[in-house]
Amino acid sequence: MSDRIVSAPARIGATGMYVPQRVLTNADFEEMFETSDEWIVQRTGIRVRHVVSEGEYSSHLAIGAIDDLLAHHPQVTLREVDYLIVASTTPDYAYPSLSAMLQAHYDLPKTVGALDIVTACAGFAYAINLACGLIASGECDRVLAIAADALTRSVDYTDRSTAVLFGDGAGVALIERAQPPQIFGMSHGSDGTGGRFLFRTGVRSEINGELDASQQLRQNGREVYRWVLENIPADIERILKRSGLTLDQIDWFVPHSANERMIEALCKRVGFPIEKTLLSVTEYGNTSAVSIPLALIPALRDGRVKPGDRVLIMGFGGGLVSSGCVAVF
Repeated sequence: MSDRIVSAPARIGATGMYVPQRVLTNADFEEMFETSDEWIVQRTGIRVRHVVSEGEYSSHLAIGAIDDLLAHHPQVTLREVDYLIVASTTPDYAYPSLSAMLQAHYDLPKTVGALDIVTACAGFAYAINLACGLIASGECDRVLAIAADALTRSVDYTDRSTAVLFGDGAGVALIERAQPPQIFGMSHGSDGTGGRFLFRTGVRSEINGELDASQQLRQNGREVYRWVLENIPADIERILKRSGLTLDQIDWFVPHSANERMIEALCKRVGFPIEKTLLSVTEYGNTSAVSIPLALIPALRDGRVKPGDRVLIMGFGGGLVSSGCVAVF
């Protein structure tokens, strides 16, 4: 597709977020294996992560986020929602889908669409962009874009390089029909050749000639870091072109909060100030698709993101995949 101006007659009309009550600090990891708070903070920026308790799953996190949306936006009526899109790599079941479980939990009409997507850390951005397509086609007027992940259920806590990184949570945005358009530049990408750098096995336990039947998260952090810096700047440039904007017209940047050092390097590479970049990694760790709403929603609520601000959303992760857009608030 050419780099033409892309927009949707839609806006982000309401948001919600949720994290589990249980907390893992860097001090907790000092008791598990040889590490230190200084080592973790210096390399990742992470100080705390929220993790699920026994009997707590991605569905509970998603419900918590939707309930939070309803509490902060009492004007929203879920029965007016036409479609649920849930981004998760850790659904409760292979099926039924998380989206169908949410339809049942809230007793939504049986005409509601229910779709789960597996686009890892790019999932929230993918869900927003898919919602925009449904609205632009005329099929829907209101779509809930949800990210929910209990990543720590798939973490190998004997692997120091990954165990300290991840946390759990959920975020949701109501994408609703609006004029003039307030979501622009929707773009996406994929590079399956890098799948071996970030994966979790399932029915199939072999990947690229290596056997891993653990069904635990495996990441080559150095290769993912390299891929992000080599590829995401071009994705950002494409989103801006398709939005009809330049980087200096962007008020806030919300990338996937994988690692604070990675995002600092990315901002330096593209020439965007880290001071205008919203992150969630320090307080929540790497929460995959959830990291973007966990960074964006507090900034909306405390007034940092003001009406009329242009926010560049950029997700990237396992697949390897990427997705982004510009939203005006």
